[in-house]
Amino acid sequence: MNTNKFTLIITILTFALTLFGCNDSTGPTITNNGGNALAGAYILYYSSATSTDYAYYDAVKDSVTDFVFSSNNPGVKLNVNPGEMKLNSDRKLYITTLGIPGNNGTIYKIDPLTNNVIDSLRFGSQPNGFAINNDRIVAANSGSTNVTVLDLDFNIVKDTVETGAVPDGVLYGFNKYIVYRRPLNSETSLAFIDEINYSVSKLNFPGVPLDAIYNVNGIFVTSTYNTTLYRIESESFTTADSSIVPSLFQPVNDLVFKTQSSFYAICGSREIWLAEVQTGAVNYTNIFPALSDLYIRAAEYEQNSNELYIIGSTFSGVNTLMVIDGTTGSLKRSKPIAGIGPLSIVFRYF
Repeated sequence: MNTNKFTLIITILTFALTLFGCNDSTGPTITNNGGNALAGAYILYYSSATSTDYAYYDAVKDSVTDFVFSSNNPGVKLNVNPGEMKLNSDRKLYITTLGIPGNNGTIYKIDPLTNNVIDSLRFGSQPNGFAINNDRIVAANSGSTNVTVLDLDFNIVKDTVETGAVPDGVLYGFNKYIVYRRPLNSETSLAFIDEINYSVSKLNFPGVPLDAIYNVNGIFVTSTYNTTLYRIESESFTTADSSIVPSLFQPVNDLVFKTQSSFYAICGSREIWLAEVQTGAVNYTNIFPALSDLYIRAAEYEQNSNELYIIGSTFSGVNTLMVIDGTTGSLKRSKPIAGIGPLSIVFRYF
C-alpha cells in the first residue's frame, strides 16, 4: 500500500498499498495463476477531482487504455477519492472509494470483462484499504475507529469491529486480519482481528505504520520518519526484531511481496531496495536509484516474468507505467498513463 492514501485522509491525497489475497498459516500462497501468462493490469486513479476511474494495460499488445470505466459507462461516475482496488479469485474487481469526509464511502464490485458495476454499497466512514479472505471482506473505515466486515454480496456481517482511531490498511495472514492504523497520538497502531469471532488484540508499535506485508519469516511493518522495518512474530504477534534500509530517502512508503524470503522496500517514494531475508538478518540491495523527477506511487511484482511494475509521476504530474527487471532493476519498457494521482496496480491473468 503507499503513503498517498494516508496523505489523502489527512491532506486530501491518498496512498495505496498492495496487499495479498488468499493466505495460509505459513505465508502467502504463491500461485502460477494456472500457468497463465499475464494478460494485463488495472491502474486505479482519480479521473478528476470529483470521480474515480482506472486504466488497463494490455500486456500482449503493450498498450494502455485510459478512463476505462467512464468510457464504458457514459454518464456514470464512481464515487470520489479512490481507496484500493483488488481483483479477486472470483474474477471481479473490487474498489473502495473514501467519498467526501463526513459522508459514507462506497465499495464496488465490477465485471472486468464489461467494466459494468455488478453491485455497490455505501457504508462506513472513508473506507480505504481492505482484505478479501474466502467470502469475507474486511474494510478499514479510515475516518473512524473501526473496520466493517462484509460478504462478497455486500451483506454486512459485522457493522463495526473496533480497532482504534484511523484504521488505514488491512491484510489477511496467519488466520488474522491485520489492521495497521495511523493514530495521531500514542495509541497502539497494529490490531489483529480473529477470522472466526472477530475478537481484537493490539500491539504497541514503535511508530506509525505506513505499510505491512508478511511471509514465512513473519509480518514486516514500516514506520514513519525513518527507514526502520520491524518484524512481528507470526505466533505471538509481538515485535521480534528490526532492520534499517540503508537509504537517504525516508520513510519506507511501500512494501511489495516478491517471494517467501524477499520483498521490495520503496523509500521516500523515490528509490527501490530489494530485501532478502536470511537467518537473523535482512540484506538490502538498491536496484532502482532515485531519478531526478520521479515519484513512485505504487508497485507490484509479477512472478512469471520476474518483473516489477511501477506507477510513477513526475513532480509536474505526468504519470508513467514502468516495468523493470525484478532482480537488476533495469528498465524494460514504459508507457504514459492519464488520470490524476495513480494509486494502485493489480494484475489480470484471464
